[in-house]
Amino acid sequence: MFVIGATKKLQDQLSYTIEDAEQYKEVPAINQWTANLITLNRRKCLLLMNHQTGLNLTLFGLRKQQFDHLDSVIKGSLRQLLQTLEVDPEIIEKMENESNEIVYTKTSNRQIRGMMNEMKMMVEAKTEGQSFEDIDAVDINVDLNNMVFSPLKHISPINTFVKFFEESST
Repeated sequence: MFVIGATKKLQDQLSYTIEDAEQYKEVPAINQWTANLITLNRRKCLLLMNHQTGLNLTLFGLRKQQFDHLDSVIKGSLRQLLQTLEVDPEIIEKMENESNEIVYTKTSNRQIRGMMNEMKMMVEAKTEGQSFEDIDAVDINVDLNNMVFSPLKHISPINTFVKFFEESST
């Protein structure tokens, strides 16, 4: 199960029920995410960050029908991100199995929200002055997952993510 803490801006876009975060506090941090909604070039973009590893995903230009089926959008996009980052297929499969059920709650992790603010500033900086059509989403997502976040044990989100699975399988 994935538990996604949605900011107020995102909650207003969702047709999903917002559950009480307290009910899901026992869910392992690797299955917990925080999601925020920002606007770039008058288009809605979703920022998603994993609580355990800082692994993150930015989805650009989401439309209403994508918010109505956000579970599927997140699952498919996360799979593509992990493939792009050349993550071991077994790890990708584990994450897909965990994402079979997704619940949305209010945000609850201040440290992640702080890292997400850094992420938001980086996305804005990388897209500044570009038309929406010129934004390279793959490049931005790769860069953000190789970026240094000081709270992370293994420096970058992708290294922290891979190390988490290496350490948990030993």
